[in-house]
Amino acid sequence: MNYSELGTEFIKKEIEKCENLEDLKERVFPKLRTQRNEWSRKVNDIIKEKGFTKSRFAELCGVSRVSVDKWCKGSLPKNRETFLRIGMAAGYSLEKVNQLLQRYGQYPALYSKSLADCVCIYVINHGYGEETVEKYQFILNKIKENIIRDDNADDTANVTTEKFDAKLSEVQNEDELERFIADNIAMFSNAYHKLYAYVKMIIDTNYMEPARTASVFEIAEIQGWSSSLRQCVSAIRQNKWYPTRNKIISLGLHLSMDHKQIDEMLRLAHMEPLCAKNIFESVIMFILEDASLKNMLDIHLGGYNPDDLCDYAREILCSLDLPEVEDFISELPEVDDAW
Repeated sequence: MNYSELGTEFIKKEIEKCENLEDLKERVFPKLRTQRNEWSRKVNDIIKEKGFTKSRFAELCGVSRVSVDKWCKGSLPKNRETFLRIGMAAGYSLEKVNQLLQRYGQYPALYSKSLADCVCIYVINHGYGEETVEKYQFILNKIKENIIRDDNADDTANVTTEKFDAKLSEVQNEDELERFIADNIAMFSNAYHKLYAYVKMIIDTNYMEPARTASVFEIAEIQGWSSSLRQCVSAIRQNKWYPTRNKIISLGLHLSMDHKQIDEMLRLAHMEPLCAKNIFESVIMFILEDASLKNMLDIHLGGYNPDDLCDYAREILCSLDLPEVEDFISELPEVDDAW
């Protein structure tokens, strides 16, 4: 059975059968490829299918030829914006750009209630060819310069995403797009408010003891969060965060979330749930399953400590030699520094 034929549910069941980390390595790892392997194959396929030279592809994506060479060898682009540029340079449809973001970049799909994503959806749907990236940046810069945020504007958050998508699809030209955004500025200001509200709810639930605090920033101080993790939470509070998948998973571990809760947080960030077919996320799923079996996540137990999951995750991840672990583990505090 090859990689493409392995069902997600099959892999999930295999993970649940694992009694320890060595069992996971023997039972699951051989069936999966790393994210870098998958990305190398994907970007080489794009270049070949579109007939690009590496220099031309680099030009369209707004990066150096050296960057493209690194991608072809498996190095992942550093941010969501670059994945968007790659999708637009490849002439992808909206559906294929979203697949690129979610599967290979592990970022949220394009979300019409986000200002930059709204512009991106518009240019993708209007077919600017090889000028798509340039057009996207031009329109976005123009709108940012001309839009004035009105903090007293009516909250349009009750408009469903489906209805909002439908309204955006009716926009015919750049002038209409600018008016559409101006009319819905409150919507763009609150793109991820449900995600942060959920994070706050989890904090209130998991940090109920008098000795603990419901303040995100006090928790960050106690646990020794990295500066980048603190910044992402601060950005959530200011309604300007584009959440990365690994940041969300890291936040879930820091806040002692179980598998279901992390999946819900991913959903609120417009992402797919933890993926058993991703070798790194299979480890996260194993950690959560094992932590649950060891009663680390039971808030009703007398010895419950919401910091235990983060410490346990670091212990497991430090024992692995996976390319995806290095950047992620920098978000987890050293055990001795967490107290």
